[in-house]
Parts: sequence; structure tokens; C-alpha cells
Amino acid sequence: MRKTWGIGLLLVALNASSAEPTPKPIHFHAQARVALDVHGVPQRVDVDPKLPALVRDAIAQRMAQWRFEPARVGDQPRAGATTVFMDACAVPLENGDMRLALDYGWNGPGYADGRYFPQPPLYPPNAARGAYEGDFRVVVQVAADGRASIETIEAREGQLSRFEQALRTWVATLRYVPEEIDGVAVATRLAIPVNFSMSDSLSAREYEREQREARQRSPECRAAMGEEADAAPQRPVVLDSPFRPVTTG
Repeated sequence: MRKTWGIGLLLVALNASSAEPTPKPIHFHAQARVALDVHGVPQRVDVDPKLPALVRDAIAQRMAQWRFEPARVGDQPRAGATTVFMDACAVPLENGDMRLALDYGWNGPGYADGRYFPQPPLYPPNAARGAYEGDFRVVVQVAADGRASIETIEAREGQLSRFEQALRTWVATLRYVPEEIDGVAVATRLAIPVNFSMSDSLSAREYEREQREARQRSPECRAAMGEEADAAPQRPVVLDSPFRPVTTG
């Protein structure tokens, strides 16, 4: 079972709703808005409504056992709300049950449209024509009104000048559901990895097959199948959330 700074994968036995479950693992993302009391104990968990009710209930029940470091104003702990993002994988069992592996990803402001990841930036036409690629770390400030602005852009690979305008245009379109302290929205900073990579050499069918195989090799699916999990993929990093996970296992 994979451990990342004390955050483990959770196995939950569920009753499968289908009489003939698909034998292959099903990888999916989930996000939930969590209301916390002054002790960091979840009081309400609103899981992504796009998920089946059975899965939503199982996730909510498990998350109700999680604990967070509460926000503080001065030395006083405060109640609040945050959005938690998770990776998950469901594996049907021969007896008709279903095993669900759930992995805490991060928590912070949520996306206003309910996505797990935002719509990616457009590839700059000039960079695409020249087959130029780039890998960047974008530090974003999320204001209390949910609007985003760029703080810094770090070029880890490629020339920033070829992609900077596309990144700034993209960030300006992002809208968030901010975290809250005592019912008041608060600003947050987060770092987002952004990679511009040419994949035109793959056909649509080949690309989808590669993505499907990658999902089945994900840490969550490997854990649900009882296998050792690999390292997690790159994710946004929330730099100053007032709520820190204590136990999510």
C-alpha cells in the first residue's frame, strides 16, 4: 500500500450495481467540498454529483473520518470549508462486490465548473507550427472572488517567450470556488505544472488506447488490484491553504 507523507490509499468494499461488472479496473477522479468545524472534523461532505450515488456515499463516509488542521485567526482555531481532490479506481470482484481505492490528492480552492483539472491552455499556433515544446511551473494567486492571476512563471524546459501569452490568457479565464474561514472567502496561492507537448504523431485511437492503459496502471488501480503502486503524477500544489490534512487514511 503506497504511503505519501502519511496519506494512504483507502480500500472500501462496495456492492456492485451491475449484474455483469466489467472485469477491468475503472479509474476516475473525484472532488468534494468539505465543511470543517473548529477541530478540523468534517461536518458536511458534498461529493461530485456526477458520480453514482453508491460511490458518492462511500466516499463521503470515508472522508467523514478524515481530520484536518483547522484554520487559525491569531491563535484561535476557526471553522471553514475547502475542496478536496482525489484519484480513485473501482475494480469489480467475482462475488459481485466492488473494491474502491481512494487516494487523497490535494485540497484548496475548487474549480467553479466542478472540474478535477481546468481546461488546458491553448497551444500557441506559432509554437505548434515549429513543433516547439515547453514545461512550466505557474504560480497563481486565487483572489477571494475566485478570479486568478499569475504571480510567477518558471520555465523548466523550453522558451517562455513562445508560451507566456498563452499562459497569461489561460490563467485569466480560470474561475475558482475559494476556501472559506467562518463563512468568508479567503485568497489562496497555488502552483500549477503546465506541459506543452506535441502528440500529433499518434492517431486518436492510439492516443486513447495509451490513455486507457495509463489509467489502468495508475496508483489507485494498482492498489485496488492489490499491487504495489508507482509514484503519483504531477498535480497542482496549494501553497498556503489554511487547512492541512492530518489523517486521510
